[in-house]
Amino acid sequence: MTGRPVIGLLVIGQAPRPALHAEFERVLGDAAELKMRGALDHLDNEGLAAALPTGATDTLYTTLPSGRSILVSKKVVSEGMAARRAELEDLGARAVFVCCTGKFPTLEAPRIHFASDLLAGAVSGCLPKGRLGIFIPTPSQVENAENRWGDMGYEVEVLAVQPDAGENDTRQAARRMSDAAPDLVVFDCISYSSKFRQIAAEVCSAPALLAASVTARFAAELVGI
Repeated sequence: MTGRPVIGLLVIGQAPRPALHAEFERVLGDAAELKMRGALDHLDNEGLAAALPTGATDTLYTTLPSGRSILVSKKVVSEGMAARRAELEDLGARAVFVCCTGKFPTLEAPRIHFASDLLAGAVSGCLPKGRLGIFIPTPSQVENAENRWGDMGYEVEVLAVQPDAGENDTRQAARRMSDAAPDLVVFDCISYSSKFRQIAAEVCSAPALLAASVTARFAAELVGI
């Protein structure tokens, strides 16, 4: 026993997710023990290929342990999450964090926290009103993002760019976002990296919130680090 608090990370694809794990370690250091499970850990390659989205509202973006990024069905992901949550609790997780900025109402339970809620709370705390620049992974998610953040009372500019885009594409996307003059830039997917956030903040001359690090900082507070 290390005596460190155990934090459970529930990803929508498969574990491990080295890049995401590194984003949490960047914030938490070695003050916590991270345990990660994936909603689709039980699926083989054939099962993953069959877990395709049925439409825009059923679409989630995730990165596999191999580094390959895929689109998966939110319905299939939701079905796998409950079992993985129980596994994390059995491993002694003091708190479990759903590492996706989508909504999963069927998972609501004590000691489970959603990156989507934490990010929304951080945004409203930082910018009660104004213009948001939102990055999301795929064009099919643009309308949903416009509606979700617009319903919170913000003016929004939404751009689709994959989290694993190269630096040239990242800078190009950041320049397009800069043209919209956002008051705050938001990375509305847990797969975006701190490197992408740094580039966007620099190019847009605006503060930027990264879903992964926002979630990690809340995790530190909730487990008493």
